[in-house]
Amino acid sequence: MNMSGSLCAATENKVGVVLIHGKWGNPSQFNSLAKLMKNKGYMVLTPLMPWSKVRGYDVDYSAALEIVTGNIQELRNSGSTVIVLAGHSKGANAAIAYTAYGPEKIDAVIAIAPGHMPEIARYQESIQSSINKAKEMIDSGRGDERALFTHRNNGRYADITMTAATYFSYYDPEGMASMPLSTLKITPGIPLIWILAGATDVLYDKGRDYVFEKWPQHPLNKYLVLHSNHMEAPDDAKEEVLRWIEALHIQQ
Repeated sequence: MNMSGSLCAATENKVGVVLIHGKWGNPSQFNSLAKLMKNKGYMVLTPLMPWSKVRGYDVDYSAALEIVTGNIQELRNSGSTVIVLAGHSKGANAAIAYTAYGPEKIDAVIAIAPGHMPEIARYQESIQSSINKAKEMIDSGRGDERALFTHRNNGRYADITMTAATYFSYYDPEGMASMPLSTLKITPGIPLIWILAGATDVLYDKGRDYVFEKWPQHPLNKYLVLHSNHMEAPDDAKEEVLRWIEALHIQQ
């Protein structure tokens, strides 16, 4: 299985982008955005992440970020000098987590309709029995045992079999998946464009304070609310995203 997707040839601008898809999705959700980026001459990678339907959370969150590391290294080896992480929904969560915890330096983050908020009380409450089950298994030394756990995705639920440790790595309220906590670990100098789908966005009511105002200040930081919906946000944001990357490249 090719986890890195297709790579476009470099041009003079040397921008490389990793597009990280959302929960239960796949790289095809970025077909339109990736095409436009490649037409601009950017190198683009679209990895298949563990939270896709076909992979079914086969590795924990740390291992998921290792996939991103491999993509970044591939982009650098192919000539990219400006690395942009872009994600939709859970993919935006991963882009932020990587910026906080990943070993490779990146230059900018694009968060499109960010999702997956295990630190929010109502989010936790909706899957509390599975979280408790995972904790109990880990505490009793059975973290590597597989069991059925409930996952939440934008108001939808699914029971998926995986190890207790893997499940908890994605739902630990104090772990890598907490975007506010990850943001506090990010070093200055990395701009963020935070794009909400619209008034129905799951994070719309959280406003600017949830992540954006916690992010290290940068002249290119941008908070944008679209007139869109969660699934269509990557397509509806594409023109704004391209303009933002162009401004980033000019500053570089």
